[in-house]
Amino acid sequence: MAMSPSAMAPTPDCMTNLLNLSDCLTYVEAGSNLTKPDKPCCPELAGLVESSPQCLCYLMDKNATANYGIDIDMERALKLPNVCHVKTP
Repeated sequence: MAMSPSAMAPTPDCMTNLLNLSDCLTYVEAGSNLTKPDKPCCPELAGLVESSPQCLCYLMDKNATANYGIDIDMERALKLPNVCHVKTP
């Protein structure tokens, strides 16, 4: 049984969450040579997973991030939870 749009939970503002992960961008952007993310990145990622885990899919959408001029290296981005020791759903 499908839910009507009005019955669905409100969508979190995933763009705001992307901005909150700005300390991770230097690690996950295409061409980065960093071996580990900036120190604030992992707590920011953990906070996102706790508060809005559904935004992870949005943030991994290369087209969505490219619309904002952000070129994400998907391989590095997908490894970020392991690098940060953050368990994702």
